[in-house]
Amino acid sequence: MPTRTINSIGGSAARKRSRHDEDDNSLEHEVADVREASSSLQNEARHKRARISQGKQPVISRAPRKPSESSSEEDEDVVDMRAQTRDDAPAATQYEIMRDAGFEHLQHADEDDKRATQRIRMRKGRSQSNRAGALTNHAANNGILESITCINFMCHSKLFVTLGPNLNFIVGENGSGKSAILTAITLCLGGKASSTNRGGNMKAFIKEGQSEARLSVKIKNQGEDAYQHEIYGDTITVERRFKRNGGGGFRTFSAAGALISDKKSEVNDISEYYCLQVDNPLNVLSQDNARQFLNQASAKQKYKFFLQGVQLQQLDDDYRVVEEMVSSSENKEADLETRLEACKQNYDNAKRTHALYMESENMRQEHQLLRQKILWAQVVEQERKIGEFDDKIAEADQLIQESQEHVAEKTQELERNDAHIDQAEAEVNAIKEEHTNQETVMEEAQQKYERARSDLERLRNEERDAYSQLSNASKDVKEYEQNIKDEEQRLQDSHGDAHTEKLRALDAARADLQQIEKESEEAQQRLPNLNTDADKATRELSTVGTFVTQKQAEIAGVKKRLRDLEQGHRGLYDGYEQPMQNLLREIEQDGGFERKPVGPIGAHIQVSNPAWSPMLEKLFGENLNGFVVTNKRDQQRLSNMMNRLRITRSPILIGSPRTIDTSSSEPDNNFDTVLRILKIDDQLIRNQLIINNRIEKTILVESQEEADEIMVKSSPPRNVAACYHPIPRRGRGWTVRIVANANGINSTPVAPPPDHVPPRLQSDSLQETTLHKEQLEQLQVELRGLQKEKQTKQQTIERCRKEITEVSKTVNRNKQRARETQVDIDDIQAQLDAFEGVDSRLEGLRDDLEKAREAVEHYGNQYGDLGLKKQGQNQLVEETKADLKAEKTKYREFETRLSKAENKVKRYQDSRQIVVVEKNEAHDKHHIAINRKQHLEERRQRLGETVAEFTEQASRVCERVHIGEGETYDSIEKKLDSLDKALKDRERRRGMTDAQVQQRLEETKGALETLKSNITRARNTNQLLKKSLGERLAKWRKFQRYISSSSRANFMYLLSEREYRGKLILDHENHTLEVQVEPDKTRKSASARNTKTLSGGEKSFSSICLLLAIWEAMGSPLRCLDEFDVFMDNVNRAISTNMLVDAARNSVGRQFILITPNAIEGRAKLDKDVTITRMKDPRQRGIQDMI
Repeated sequence: MPTRTINSIGGSAARKRSRHDEDDNSLEHEVADVREASSSLQNEARHKRARISQGKQPVISRAPRKPSESSSEEDEDVVDMRAQTRDDAPAATQYEIMRDAGFEHLQHADEDDKRATQRIRMRKGRSQSNRAGALTNHAANNGILESITCINFMCHSKLFVTLGPNLNFIVGENGSGKSAILTAITLCLGGKASSTNRGGNMKAFIKEGQSEARLSVKIKNQGEDAYQHEIYGDTITVERRFKRNGGGGFRTFSAAGALISDKKSEVNDISEYYCLQVDNPLNVLSQDNARQFLNQASAKQKYKFFLQGVQLQQLDDDYRVVEEMVSSSENKEADLETRLEACKQNYDNAKRTHALYMESENMRQEHQLLRQKILWAQVVEQERKIGEFDDKIAEADQLIQESQEHVAEKTQELERNDAHIDQAEAEVNAIKEEHTNQETVMEEAQQKYERARSDLERLRNEERDAYSQLSNASKDVKEYEQNIKDEEQRLQDSHGDAHTEKLRALDAARADLQQIEKESEEAQQRLPNLNTDADKATRELSTVGTFVTQKQAEIAGVKKRLRDLEQGHRGLYDGYEQPMQNLLREIEQDGGFERKPVGPIGAHIQVSNPAWSPMLEKLFGENLNGFVVTNKRDQQRLSNMMNRLRITRSPILIGSPRTIDTSSSEPDNNFDTVLRILKIDDQLIRNQLIINNRIEKTILVESQEEADEIMVKSSPPRNVAACYHPIPRRGRGWTVRIVANANGINSTPVAPPPDHVPPRLQSDSLQETTLHKEQLEQLQVELRGLQKEKQTKQQTIERCRKEITEVSKTVNRNKQRARETQVDIDDIQAQLDAFEGVDSRLEGLRDDLEKAREAVEHYGNQYGDLGLKKQGQNQLVEETKADLKAEKTKYREFETRLSKAENKVKRYQDSRQIVVVEKNEAHDKHHIAINRKQHLEERRQRLGETVAEFTEQASRVCERVHIGEGETYDSIEKKLDSLDKALKDRERRRGMTDAQVQQRLEETKGALETLKSNITRARNTNQLLKKSLGERLAKWRKFQRYISSSSRANFMYLLSEREYRGKLILDHENHTLEVQVEPDKTRKSASARNTKTLSGGEKSFSSICLLLAIWEAMGSPLRCLDEFDVFMDNVNRAISTNMLVDAARNSVGRQFILITPNAIEGRAKLDKDVTITRMKDPRQRGIQDMI
């Protein structure tokens, strides 16, 4: 915290309090402000012993004084006291002689007093010229104490006093706490306990029975020069706590009550900033100090009070420390000059020794070069080793590359093997599924065969029974016919030809009836065939109609594709799930992928021959919807995106971007493979199609005959795993897949995708348009053929329906004829019955014959039907037997295929295990190569660090030197040893090493230069210090001169308030302050008397005048005085009080706190700038406490 000084002795202050009147004349400006002086110099060396001057005696110079007219006894006492003081004074020190300068500055005391008196009269005149009742003082904006609070302090539980900004009188009975207020101010603002004369330590101020006391002082902090106003605000509260056990401390609070600091240094800074000077004995004058100063102090004590009050003592102590520092520095300068001669002599000796040393300079230079070379030779050797390690690291890189390629090769082989395993397992699963279905089919065929054979056996039994019954019935017919013939012959013999004719007519009618029945039976037999033909034609018509509808739908689809191609309406992502474009946008905007996923796969594939697009759509399946990534993390990230967008039919494949070389695994160039007809724009997709679908080994041919020639009639070509050919009769896009393996040749039809499904594979629009046009023409030709076939089937149905109608008519007509013929037979039979004498036996035979014939017909029909049924059943049994045999053959073939497929899976798995072991070994070799490289790099790095360290160490010694070819560390070392031996011989003869010679020269030279520099610096510093001290002491003397004259003039002016005469004698040489007063105004010619001859009231009044004169010269904003009027009578008390009031009003911005046990009213000129605080009678407080 910067301090405030009189004339910048202690440094620059934040703000300076000066109390110049607005209308001061030029005479006042010639004199510096003498009210305050303080210093920022520390006091740690204040009590050092001073040097005693052995020179001439100091010149004693005092202001001339008139001889005193006091009694002889008093004069003798004063003379004796002064003589004793001079006799007892110690010899003057060098500092005191320089400070006092023969007291020449005090030789003009009378002139100084006149100027001071003139200033006082001018101020008095201006004050009196003001209008009546107007106040000349005003409150300061800051540095004013607003209130004091004491808790458990001394004998008071709680004490609170509010202070005014100007003059404060605190009155009250003894024990009411008046003096405690000043003690609290001193202690709370950082003063020492001993300076209060109330206690030796802080514990003594704690109320009896209490363990802790607290003091709080509020300081006004307003205006432009407030202390840290942005932190504290308009009020600073300083609080001090102290405990009986020794604890406690200071705290400062802002106007809002916030704690700002808990350090004493902050309190000291605040007190110093406002120059409160609570430790100044004249600033806060306690009871004891006031009593001593006003009534009991000797001349020396008063002088001591004066010096301390106006801060002359503080400045003197500080300057004394500076003078001691200057003296000590001068002694050091003399010591340095003494050492200078010895340093010169050492330097001369070192130069002579160095001249001898320079005689072998060539050898030393060569020795130095060899030393440099031997340093850099180590660096060169290590660099050569680094080169060897670089070669080894390059070999390790080559080995890593080869092993990495081997790992990639094994990885591809493993992927192909996994693809083979997946394919083989898929074949096994398919065969197992087919095997299960085949077993079901075989069991059904077995059941059909068993049922057919059981039905055949039943028909055979029924046929045997029907044949036996037919035979018996035929025998009965023959017997009855023979019996009838015999009976008719007997009757003819008895009745003649009429009866015979009737019999013949009856036979003819019966023959006609049989013919009609035969024709009806033949017509009835034609009817099932016609119905069958009609039903067959109807079914075929329905099938042809379905084909026509399908063909028409195909034509419509082709036309739509043609329109889309011609108009460009088909989108790239029409064949995919609807959120696919949203997914692609998210992938493009997402920056979290290590490598952007590639997909959908179909969007990156273009088919050069669009005719194979349907087959390829089925071959690749849902993989065309998929994406390819390069790591598991990207797969999981993409999967989360698909789940969020509800994309469920897009697989995510993981692949390597390394190109798979298929040059050695592709078939002959004469074949078109799937790989060769595809244009794939991303290597990741190409690799996945090769691994998953073996597109490099799948060939495409245009006809079945060519496919059979390639795959069936001869061994499949090299590197051909499958073959596809179209099936034109099945429709557009139908193909057959032929696979040749160890189990034989397998062919599977492949249906095209539905027409309503948009294609996912891309193709050349012109080629696709041409292909669709050709397909449209072909489909239209096929449609016309189907429509013609449909017409034929419709005609067949019409013909069959017409024939069925004719047959029905014939049957109905024959039924009518049969009824008519039966009527004729009945009539003839009736006529025969009319013949007389007809033997009833013949009629009975005929009835029996008719029944027998009916039985023959019945059993014949039954036997014929059973024969037909047996024939059909025999055929059915043979068919079911053949079917059962075929199914059993297929079942056995499935078992063989399943066994072979499982063996194939096992072979692939065994092969995979071998590849895994080889891949692991390849990985191990790769990691071993990497580890070896890392080991080499680490060793190379350590060697590089060694080279760098060697280089750095060598560079600190010298720059790099050339190491010649063939020079090694050993050869250089030998040369260096030889030269070193020669130099050591010379050193031994010289008695000192080369380094010691050089070091001695440099050290002595450096010591000499350093010493010269120190001497120059010390001399300059001493000169500056002397000059500064001289200037400060000159200002101190001027300050002493003017503050003395001001105090003398003020003292005389204040005495004149009661028409007293007197003077203030300041003897700076003997350190005394004497007061002479003449209270009798009638003795105008008499000299002033010594204060010992004055009465008690006169003496107290004179002391008040002295105190006010000194206060006028002080710059602190605070004035505190305890019990100033205790020894005064009422007249002196009133005058003294009014003097204090006037002095306070003339002291602009100062705060006065005056304590008196007597009443103020009636004896002081009171106004609004005077605040009177009455302390309660302690007895009244006791009564209230008891109440």
